[in-house]
Amino acid sequence: MPLDGCSNLKYLEKSIIYKVVYRALSTKYKYSSVSALQLLGVVQDISHDGRLIVKARFAPNPRAIVRDNLKGEVGRISKVFGPVRSPYVAIEPRKELKTLAVLGKEVYVQQERENGKGKRRD
Repeated sequence: MPLDGCSNLKYLEKSIIYKVVYRALSTKYKYSSVSALQLLGVVQDISHDGRLIVKARFAPNPRAIVRDNLKGEVGRISKVFGPVRSPYVAIEPRKELKTLAVLGKEVYVQQERENGKGKRRD
């Protein structure tokens, strides 16, 4: 009898692992119009009007979606300011986001692909 329970347990473990891997692979293609996440920087401060201030590694597109390491939406970029080599980014957080919980964490930017034909060649 214990052998049947052990084989059932192994079967359940294999099926769970298969489902997790399958879901991970299928979500990759679920959002085909969205590019991969890029590390934006670390949340350093909270401004007086409630925006999150990040010292960015690059200058992102305005209004791009910002996500945390668990791919949860933090907010949208409202302003890019500071020097060109090391810009700062102000993020307008979501309404239900606890801003103190995000302080000191890495955030990522999700840039949408451009819809259209792109550059024209003459």
